[in-house]
Amino acid sequence: MAQNEPKYMEGAVPLIDGKVNFTTEMSTGTMSKEVIYETLLNWANNRFQQTDKFKARILYSNAEEGTIAANGDEHIVFSSTALALDRTRINYQLFFFCEDGKCKISMTRIRYHYQEERDGGEKYNAEEWITDEFCLNKTKTKLYPISGKFRRKTIDLKDELFKEIQSTLGSKMIELGLQTAPVTPESKVQVTPVQQKEEVVAAMEIKPIAVATPATQPTVKQAEPVKETPQASNDETLIAQAVRMTITAGNDEQFEISKDCWGGFGELFGKKVAFCLIDTQKTMGNMLMNQSDNYKISFYGANNSQPVMVIECKKLMTQNINGEEAQKMSPSCVVGKSYNMYVGEILK
Repeated sequence: MAQNEPKYMEGAVPLIDGKVNFTTEMSTGTMSKEVIYETLLNWANNRFQQTDKFKARILYSNAEEGTIAANGDEHIVFSSTALALDRTRINYQLFFFCEDGKCKISMTRIRYHYQEERDGGEKYNAEEWITDEFCLNKTKTKLYPISGKFRRKTIDLKDELFKEIQSTLGSKMIELGLQTAPVTPESKVQVTPVQQKEEVVAAMEIKPIAVATPATQPTVKQAEPVKETPQASNDETLIAQAVRMTITAGNDEQFEISKDCWGGFGELFGKKVAFCLIDTQKTMGNMLMNQSDNYKISFYGANNSQPVMVIECKKLMTQNINGEEAQKMSPSCVVGKSYNMYVGEILK
């Protein structure tokens, strides 16, 4: 990982009232405050469990207010070899403010206890250790070696927590049928060879085609057919005519998967998304997807070496679904199998 990756550089650690405070707001459609609160309280109870060594726990919860406060206490590892382990203990607090249709989340009060096993170790507060003032050189182009590793790992932990929360809420939205369901080409569409196209169709121009109705069972609902826009129709036609599909993830590693893995377009958290289904037995594909934040889905026509469509995605969530649920998104999926559903925000 590049030390000077933009996500770690100037402005990456925000200060609010003099305190390091990472914040985000997640939109949940028509989900009620009560459902959001219960969903996140269950997640927090599982994530923050006190042990003899660590004091992670729920500090405060109030259903009427829709607020939750949790204390995080864990290790973050900088490096680990057979001869040495470089890590620090991190303590932080996570706050949830739930409202109808959205939730605000704050990660703050961050403290470190470095090398606590060695004569008591060293203690730092985030404000005096990972902020721009203490972590970046004068030109704001490089991170200092020691404090920089704390900054990078803290940002990584924040991203991990926010993604877990987003995935939890996304799964609940899918369970309740509150997301726009995936839309896939009709299974009876005849696949015919197409001439190679040099330009890549911009997937961001795709409009949501259908909205799922609320469901009482925790399944992904099939979208109701509605009138398509010309652009959406063209994009779906290109996908229907494609004969193979690849995913590029990790360090630009490309793996080919069956076109049956395509789950369609939809909407989640108010964002245009693409759904992709990978058999849980496909170890390499799932490993690369799990390790990647961004990936590309490419579709190829007959006798084409260049893709007729490329969809660039930022991973929002991953959910394991059974074959019956997967079949509603892609008719070629097999009942009795298990699939990982990857939901990615369409970047372009």
